[in-house]
Amino acid sequence: IVAQSNGGRVVLVEVKKTQVKTGPTLIADFWEKVEVYQRQHPEAIVLPAFLSLGGFTEEALQFCEEQGIGWATQIEHY
Repeated sequence: IVAQSNGGRVVLVEVKKTQVKTGPTLIADFWEKVEVYQRQHPEAIVLPAFLSLGGFTEEALQFCEEQGIGWATQIEHY
């Protein structure tokens, strides 16, 4: 998912709707996509996030923390 604002910010979200916990390999693959987007749009302020309904492994969460990737395990409705 790509969501842009008028202020130059772009939210990039990867969504996985599996029952299995997301591991570091999927997070690293997403991070590569984020880096490509940033190279293609150097003026954008990119805010990456990952939604995994099956949860995350500890290693995946650590990778998210190290790279500044937001994460969620459920869809919130307001």
